[in-house]
Amino acid sequence: MEQIWNECLEKLKQREMVVNYVQVRRHGETVLDWGRMEQKTRLNTWSVSKSFVSVAVGIAMDEGLLTLDEKICESFPEYLPKNPSRNLLDITVRHMLTMTTGFDHALFFADDPERYVTEDWIAYFFNHDFTYRPGERFLYCNFNTYMLACLIERKCGRNLMDYLKEKLFTPLGILSPDWTTCPGGHIHAANGLYLTIDELANFGEMLLNGGTYKGNSIVSKKYLDMASVNQLPEDWDTKYGFQFWINFDGTSYRADGKFGQFVFVLPKKDMVVAVQSLDDGNMLEELWSEFIMKL
Repeated sequence: MEQIWNECLEKLKQREMVVNYVQVRRHGETVLDWGRMEQKTRLNTWSVSKSFVSVAVGIAMDEGLLTLDEKICESFPEYLPKNPSRNLLDITVRHMLTMTTGFDHALFFADDPERYVTEDWIAYFFNHDFTYRPGERFLYCNFNTYMLACLIERKCGRNLMDYLKEKLFTPLGILSPDWTTCPGGHIHAANGLYLTIDELANFGEMLLNGGTYKGNSIVSKKYLDMASVNQLPEDWDTKYGFQFWINFDGTSYRADGKFGQFVFVLPKKDMVVAVQSLDDGNMLEELWSEFIMKL
């Protein structure tokens, strides 16, 4: 495996692609642990954090706090516009998980200038025009994940970070995690979660094991079985689950973040591949063809 990785790494370097860390676990054992830097440090996982929010939704569902088909507006009545559209009123948790809420553009997030002058992000969401019927089209939008986090906060009565420290992070051995917040104190959710490569791989191992980690049940296999398969119509070009992307082979899935952050879950190989990169090119395609497919 090390030779396969070294060959892949050399090709990535030739293409001026920068990888910071890679860790591979197979059959529960770490079989590759490579780092460009000697010190393992927490880095922004970018949109990989969406998959953590998906697991949070699964945990909340397991506890009976919410359902896939409940409507988001019912939990935020004070934010509704005077004459809410039918499109807005019909948005469910399922639509938000699958990025099919009916937006006509992706709104602001991350480093968009509008982020720095908008104080109430929940109000911003509800006052947007929902052009399409929920479920009619896929549009990747960070606000879907952000609002899911806010919904869980309302349901459980505490900040998402506090909820997940007990339910997810501590059982995974992720202590004192770092996650940025919005001006209202809500977790960014769609990005801004900082983790080490070990912590990312722990998350992947839990996913691979159907929701358990080191004997501790974290989220139900029933939920993960739904979250990790394509939830969109088969004739759509995009293959997406509940805040997870479906891989090229159609039988595995991944958490996927900007600049090449990945947690590949490969059930047929009984393997997890966690990657932290610094690249804005074709890192996904290169890793898949030059490394993962050769394992």
